[in-house]
Amino acid sequence: MTIQNQFSSGLESGNFVVNSDPVHQAWCAIEQQRQVNPNAEPSLYNEIIQPENPIVIAFGTPPGSLHGQEGLVSSKDFAHFEFLCNKSNPVFSINEAAIKLFQSHYNDLLLLKNKLVENSKSKTPPLIIITGQFLGGSVATLFTLWLLEGLNLSKTKRPLCITFGSPLVGDEHLQKCVLEFSTWKSCFLHIVSDQDHTPKIFMSQNTTGASKPFGTFLLCSASGCACSEDPDFISEQFVTTNSPSAQTQDPNLGFSYGQILEDLKRKALCNIFKSIEGQSHPLQASIIAQLLAIGVVSQQQSQDTDNLVRKMKKHETKLLIQKKKNSDSDKKLNDMKIHMAYLEWYKKDAKRQNIGYYDLYRKMGHQSDIKVNEYKKKLMNYWEDSVTEVENKPQLEGAHFRVRWLYAGRNYRGMVEPLHIADYYKDGGKNYQTDAGKRPKHFTLLEEWLQEKQEQEKKKKQETQKQEEKPESGPSKSKRENVGSSLNDDSCFWARVEEALILLENGGLTTDDKRKLKEFEDYVWNALKNYAVSPEIFLKKSSFMKWWNEYNKGIVESSSLLLDFMKNGGPREYEAGKFT
Repeated sequence: MTIQNQFSSGLESGNFVVNSDPVHQAWCAIEQQRQVNPNAEPSLYNEIIQPENPIVIAFGTPPGSLHGQEGLVSSKDFAHFEFLCNKSNPVFSINEAAIKLFQSHYNDLLLLKNKLVENSKSKTPPLIIITGQFLGGSVATLFTLWLLEGLNLSKTKRPLCITFGSPLVGDEHLQKCVLEFSTWKSCFLHIVSDQDHTPKIFMSQNTTGASKPFGTFLLCSASGCACSEDPDFISEQFVTTNSPSAQTQDPNLGFSYGQILEDLKRKALCNIFKSIEGQSHPLQASIIAQLLAIGVVSQQQSQDTDNLVRKMKKHETKLLIQKKKNSDSDKKLNDMKIHMAYLEWYKKDAKRQNIGYYDLYRKMGHQSDIKVNEYKKKLMNYWEDSVTEVENKPQLEGAHFRVRWLYAGRNYRGMVEPLHIADYYKDGGKNYQTDAGKRPKHFTLLEEWLQEKQEQEKKKKQETQKQEEKPESGPSKSKRENVGSSLNDDSCFWARVEEALILLENGGLTTDDKRKLKEFEDYVWNALKNYAVSPEIFLKKSSFMKWWNEYNKGIVESSSLLLDFMKNGGPREYEAGKFT
């Protein structure tokens, strides 16, 4: 994949951030928190509410919060953050000092969370800024994650967490868990100066695992500042950028970011731009400008500088490629809609031929059937990837994805799985739905998720229904009226037909075979009563009619309701929506 006109905008983003109101509001709140409560006792945080301004929650760092708590602890050992876990990362680790400080103030934080969630439901919810310095920033990060879990982000503003000189809060698994929430990364801004040693304090003392960053980092130096979201580059800076004056810094005193922010607002960038004159590659020029701004390299380039620039170019190119892939996903979705539209046309054409699209495809006798096979493969690949993505997401994010895609998945499954079943049985397959069968996992999951959603909706409807109202029974009026163009509710219907045909073709029916055939007959009858199958199953050349014609040769009982239905014009009434 080729990315043209590459450019890293970290320098411009950095200058935008230092001139933004929320950053200065956050720092002012931290200074106020110290004045109101210098030792961060008895309250961990200070809430600042001003009319027509954001709500700012400033967390402090109680004295002695670090003693003997520099390591990472497993999420198995604490509660309240299970929602972050996913299939790929069922366990993560968090900084021990931060999580213990969080847990020791849990009751107060729960009241604060509930209050903010309730405020977010107002008609004009205010922006929430959550901030803190050093360990207070780590707690602010944890609280923001916890708050995000309780907010309906489709109806309220996302909170903004701004930390100053805060240590990295968790390990690589926590990083991956957070990044699975597609909109959460932009809620975190971490401001770090190369003169401030406190953010690196756990990097050197942590012996149980490596801490990893997430969110946007504003890296500052006397030369300027730049923003970066590249976790690899940020991690390197936490290890390599180290000023001599920072070594003796007392973390509990806090580094003063107020003056740095003011200096950066006034700083001219002309010297940096002079240093990159003659650079013909825009990405390389912008990277050098960023490195100069954050004090990582000097204006005298060296071999080390060249190596670092090459490494960052790889980082940036990787991120740009990922963004390109994300933008391509919308195009891919549109392509899938086109493929589904073609299958709809194919289905209508098959009905015109009095055979039904399942059996037409199974015969594979036309050029259009080959095209359908191509579309089927593309659709299956797309949905297999989509379902795998949902599986790997945290439960909260995955549930949101399911709501958006659930009914599209039902249409896909109803249209495409019969084609897959046709291929399976054409190749001599058996027992498609059993453990010994080969039903693809993503079909099963899409079906299970739909059933879960329908059960939730059914329960909700029952709870809101008035006692005097009679619950609806049987299929709805619209379902009866639209049955002519519907798909089978059970996407495995044709697999059941194939299994019933296999029983008849074997000959010499055993008692167990007859029982299975009767079960299939009952299944069909119940589906008809609920308008759960397409009337296309009654087309003359369909596999179902092939089964029925054989089953009707002395096997079906004379008292059969399905027999009466088939003999007395039931299929015509059914297609017209008049069968009751």
